[in-house]
Amino acid sequence: MFGYVIPDKLNMFMKDYYGYRAFYCGLCKSIGKRCSQLMRIGTTYDMTFLNVFAHAILDVELEMKSGTCVLNRVQKKLIGCDDEITRRVVDISTILAHYKCVDDIKDDKSLSKKFIDKAVIKRHYKKAKKSFIELDGYINEKYAELAKLESENCPSVDRVADCFAMIMTKIGEVLLGDKYDEPTRNLLYNLGKWVYCADAIDDVDDDFKKGKYNPFLQGYEYKDKAAFLEDNKEKLEFVMMSCYNSVLNDFDKIKVKKYEGILTNVLWYGMLNNTRELLRRSEKCKKVHI
Repeated sequence: MFGYVIPDKLNMFMKDYYGYRAFYCGLCKSIGKRCSQLMRIGTTYDMTFLNVFAHAILDVELEMKSGTCVLNRVQKKLIGCDDEITRRVVDISTILAHYKCVDDIKDDKSLSKKFIDKAVIKRHYKKAKKSFIELDGYINEKYAELAKLESENCPSVDRVADCFAMIMTKIGEVLLGDKYDEPTRNLLYNLGKWVYCADAIDDVDDDFKKGKYNPFLQGYEYKDKAAFLEDNKEKLEFVMMSCYNSVLNDFDKIKVKKYEGILTNVLWYGMLNNTRELLRRSEKCKKVHI
């Protein structure tokens, strides 16, 4: 995924912060075990959220233990232990990483992305998709649909964002099984739509300079990002806040016994903060590491 579903660490209770960090570090270590050490670079906030969300919905406690990180061999911290849910999230993350690379290669003709996919990601992707054959096929179908809309310079943000939003709903279906219900599906749909729009807004300057498709550039004479954000302030705010408010409405209908503090912080405060940052900053806002 993209790295926008982040917590508001300054307003997090300490127990929730340490718990969230344990999920993040545990996911990172699990990627190292299941794939390779190089693949750990792709650990994101988005997939960490998905791991927390899955454990909460499935009502499964993540075992945590004290340990050290490869980046800090001295200071110990809580790290989530590898479990079945985390391993499934790792496989889904690997599949998404492959398709994101393929999409970037198509858009940018990037030799570096092509090398990364072929040398690092693809062999792990082939292994991961064996566990999620139906999901892999669905993601492939939706990326093809997205590519078609992009080639047609589709002016509808809703239509192009729907492709990634539907991928998120399918991920929820295969990950959550019989605990997957309508509020959960709607939350993941609106979250996926928000993530796609966040990435499009964040990348608008790069897309313009490279001549790439961006739904927010259709019919707009672009000058610079500051002017773009000012000229489209009401439209962008409406799109992002509509998704955000829908996510909160869906979350209110979901009852969880575990990790409610973490989920509330990310959805209520982290998403709002990142929305505001995306709509005011000319610099890139994408975040990857905690």
